[in-house]
Amino acid sequence: MNSKLSNIGKWVFGLLALITVALAVYFYLGLNDEARTNVLLNWGYILIILGIVIALVSVVFTAAIKGVNGKTLLFAVIAFAVIAVVAYVMSKGAFDQTYQAGEVVYSGKTHGMVEFGLNFFYVTLVVAIISIVFSVVYKAVKK
Repeated sequence: MNSKLSNIGKWVFGLLALITVALAVYFYLGLNDEARTNVLLNWGYILIILGIVIALVSVVFTAAIKGVNGKTLLFAVIAFAVIAVVAYVMSKGAFDQTYQAGEVVYSGKTHGMVEFGLNFFYVTLVVAIISIVFSVVYKAVKK
């Protein structure tokens, strides 16, 4: 069962990578700037949505197959929520700031969401590094 899922994942990843390469070639060789930029941006949005959906579905699927206990799942959901709240609080001021790129003025909501996403990534990265260091030190001390 696991090898079949692994093979399906490899084929899906290969197909998405092939489409991305084809769109990148189209982007660099195309003639109409606006159309090819829109195609590449829309593909990026699709990949982000697919990544989020696959991440959520894989967690639920793995929990169903391996029988993760409720305590572990609850801890993971609470940790995710805490990281999201911390990232949002860190980016709170960015939601009020408008910014300009050339002639276009963007709302603070766009800027705030970008800031939130970056802060979420940074906080998650720091938590992962701390977890790795703690795990290594704990195993070294335990022996």
